[in-house]
Amino acid sequence: MTNIVVVDSSALVSLFSPDDSNHQIAKKLSLTLKNQNTVLIVPGEIFTETVNVFGKKISHEIATKYGSFILTRQEYTIAETNHLIRGSAFEKFQDQPKSVSFTDCLVMAFADDYETREIFGFDDAFRKNGYIRFGVDNLKNKSSK
Repeated sequence: MTNIVVVDSSALVSLFSPDDSNHQIAKKLSLTLKNQNTVLIVPGEIFTETVNVFGKKISHEIATKYGSFILTRQEYTIAETNHLIRGSAFEKFQDQPKSVSFTDCLVMAFADDYETREIFGFDDAFRKNGYIRFGVDNLKNKSSK
């Protein structure tokens, strides 16, 4: 059985930003995911958001470098949102506090669609909604047993 994890922009930005507070853990988790041959589902909106963040905050050159990296790596699959996923995300969004973005709800809806609870991301909204932040929540659970 193939392990599937949905990726959030918080993980991608941390992974590619050496100054980010989660950079080291993102690098470690990324390597773990690769070594486990995990399929990483990147919603199209997450890809767009990540490229835009790098383009605005760092440079166009960095945005194209990391965008190309995601597009060409075998472990990443860019998945486009269909009307069912978008509808599910919007239902989730209606019940969230204002701190939770629609994009976060899209990530959770993709996790539902791919029948996984695991998300490679650092936003606490995922945990609060019953998802497992890969390498964050599952490490805490293992260490508390």
